[in-house]
Amino acid sequence: MTRRSCAGLAVFGAAWVAFAASASAQTLVADDDRERATTEAPEKDELNWAASAGGVISTGNTESWQLTAGSTFRSVFGSHGIGAEAAFNYGQANLEDDMGVRDGFDETAKNFNGRLRYDYFLTPNDALFIAGVYRWDPFAGLDARVQVQAGYLRNLYAVENHRLWGEAGYDITYDNFDPDPLLDENDPTIILDGTAVVHAARLYLGYDNQLNEAVQFLAGLEALVNVEDAEDTRLNGDAALRSSVADNLKLEVKFRLQFDNVPVPGAENLDTTTTVSVIYTLI
Repeated sequence: MTRRSCAGLAVFGAAWVAFAASASAQTLVADDDRERATTEAPEKDELNWAASAGGVISTGNTESWQLTAGSTFRSVFGSHGIGAEAAFNYGQANLEDDMGVRDGFDETAKNFNGRLRYDYFLTPNDALFIAGVYRWDPFAGLDARVQVQAGYLRNLYAVENHRLWGEAGYDITYDNFDPDPLLDENDPTIILDGTAVVHAARLYLGYDNQLNEAVQFLAGLEALVNVEDAEDTRLNGDAALRSSVADNLKLEVKFRLQFDNVPVPGAENLDTTTTVSVIYTLI
């Protein structure tokens, strides 16, 4: 594991420690607040659509650039909820070769992640959901990763501006490798079809805390355990801190990790991304 990955994990771990301390502090909340959280229905429907963009440019001893862009959508109406999100990262760097010569920019980051989800709320704190997930990440050896997920959501703690929830369910993942890593043993020049289907149990823990009128902390951790081979476990996590700059404008610092205990042959088992973005709320 690289130093950068260890540092990223340390940031993620520190964010979750802060989350745990904050969640523990909520035991001091009055009992009547807990009662309202589990009995009152949402006061109104919800509609939110936001777009984000960010980037980094380095010159001098380090010559590189990277851009990130994304969008999130959320609508709740009656007992129904629809959500969608997408994120794209792309970067290049002018790296030195073994002779210390730089001969042009090469791609160093290129990936896309998307999700579409539907929730049906049984009560204000219970829901059934189905979701579709897509990932394109050539540097991780994935020409396409398509997932379908279904399960049950429960708000473990929910009061105004503060929410902790858990999810449990099923995930089926289809992977198309890039490049296809499976070779014919008799002729290594022949590349065979590199695909895989994984059935997994899914557990998720999410946290959302509006610390004050201007600052919000969000975190989530997903575990996917292959039901046929428990060693093949994947973890996806993120932690983000958002600060309001203006009425519809926020600044976000976000850390994301994607860990695969059995990665595509030739690929690392851990990918981390730290981004600084500006988020503009369209609706």
